[in-house]
Amino acid sequence: MSRVNIAVAVEDDAQSRIYEVAAACRALGLFHTSTLATVGVLTGSMESDELAKLFGVPGVLAVEVEHRFWPGTTATLQ
Repeated sequence: MSRVNIAVAVEDDAQSRIYEVAAACRALGLFHTSTLATVGVLTGSMESDELAKLFGVPGVLAVEVEHRFWPGTTATLQ
């Protein structure tokens, strides 16, 4: 298991309940660091093998994992 930084997008129709969505995500293991209520995004970190649980939370639209890039490296996108 490894902890990863994530951003959780909240559905438009659930933005009025963003704090309840955040509480449900915390109950599933999200270490919640901030709420961007005006854009409907929660940020924090979570164990990578637990991420799929977040999609069971009503109001969660998407989960994005932070990927790190190291200076001086290159990657080919296919």
